[in-house]
Amino acid sequence: MLLALCVYPLMPPTGNDPIALAAAAALSALIVLTTIVVPWGKLPRFTEVVPPFAYFVVIALLREADGQSQSAYGVLAMLPLLWLALYGTRRDLAVAMVGVGAVFLAPLVLVGAPAYPASEWTRALLWVCVASIVGYTVQGLVRELRARVDETSRREADLLTSQRETRRLVENMAAVTDATREISRTTDAEIARHVICSAACTITGGRFATLLEPDGQDGLVMTANHGLQGSPPIRIGIGAESSGAAVAFLSGKSHFVDDARADVSVSQRMTKSTRAVSVHFEPVLRNEQTIGVLVVGWGHVISALERQATSAVRMLAAETAMMIERADLLARLEASARTDDLTGLLNRRAWEEQLPREMARARRAAHPLCVALLDLDFFKTYNDERGHQAGDRLLEQSAAAWGDELRATNILARYGGEEFTVALPGCTLVDAKAIVERLRSAMPAGQTVSAGIACWNGRESAEELVGRADVALYEAKRTGRDRLVTAGTGPGPPDLRSVAL
Repeated sequence: MLLALCVYPLMPPTGNDPIALAAAAALSALIVLTTIVVPWGKLPRFTEVVPPFAYFVVIALLREADGQSQSAYGVLAMLPLLWLALYGTRRDLAVAMVGVGAVFLAPLVLVGAPAYPASEWTRALLWVCVASIVGYTVQGLVRELRARVDETSRREADLLTSQRETRRLVENMAAVTDATREISRTTDAEIARHVICSAACTITGGRFATLLEPDGQDGLVMTANHGLQGSPPIRIGIGAESSGAAVAFLSGKSHFVDDARADVSVSQRMTKSTRAVSVHFEPVLRNEQTIGVLVVGWGHVISALERQATSAVRMLAAETAMMIERADLLARLEASARTDDLTGLLNRRAWEEQLPREMARARRAAHPLCVALLDLDFFKTYNDERGHQAGDRLLEQSAAAWGDELRATNILARYGGEEFTVALPGCTLVDAKAIVERLRSAMPAGQTVSAGIACWNGRESAEELVGRADVALYEAKRTGRDRLVTAGTGPGPPDLRSVAL
């Protein structure tokens, strides 16, 4: 625009209209000032075509000042045309085409010959056609270039997102690996449960994580947590209240709640106690059976990227299932190592572990403690005459009959072969004798049993206590069997007293 005004004195015009020139200069200055001053961002989009469209008026004035149809300023019509082709829409470009037509065709219609002779119609039509071709071609190229730039930007954004997701996945996998490694170091299922909850918070950025497991009464109870220390244990009644944990437990599928505060499918009691907003419920599956629910909660509505981290919770849930299965297996192995296979009673190993605990408890409570050894009479002869299977049945029946006669606090164990031991916490020697006599009376199949009892003197070891009971049992067998003998208090030679049935 400025160049057109500057070169006007250098080009000898075929005609000279200073008024038109002054109007063109004034309008050019107004266009520049308006472009700078007006806050275009606050105006409607279509107002942006006003400055370039106004410049068509400047071109018309310059042609009028420079010899009308003979003026060289007609080429300036390409400026607003190209501007709108580069930065405008197809509608804006159509407006520019109207401006080009107005610059070249309007004078032919409104002014006419001799300033604008009829021969100018061909030039004017050519200008309009060529301007259309150039304008729409340029706009098409610009649109294609912008589409490529947008595609490149989109791919770059996707790549950055993919890199963030990959980095987050690697971090999650590392956290799961660390949790798995830490779990593998312990055989304590309770510690392993807390490690899993801690890892769930680390991976997801959650405010808390908790593991809910069946309580055996149609409900779920919190068995471990991270972030809820000091809070009351969470208990969910399956079917008794709305609960996302119950939904995940019954369906065996993940359940995510964007905002638990306004979701009727979530226990509002749990939501208030944990102050959870977004919550993820992940079922813990073992052999396609749900054995628990891993719950992760956030104190805000999480973003899409944060939610992607919940995929790692599924891996933790699988690790939880393996941990529980391993804990159950270890518990069974431990129980098997401490249980007599035939009678289901504690074995000698378990007895030797349990008796010192009972002695320590008796010392703390200042309560008496008695130990009895029982030995089935003539068991070898019974086996030889009736067979080992009959002997096994006798042992099983004896253990079952004695179990019915004892309290839950009493400890009955198979000491070895046909010999059994009984720990009677809180029983005096008189009480213990009465209990052992009931055991002897409960013998099945008409068989008899000999017994020896020793009352702990508060000083001796477990081996010494059992040793005194064993001496009393030996005396019972030596003096004719089918009787109960009590040992003295020790530590000197035991005072043996025979009680005949």
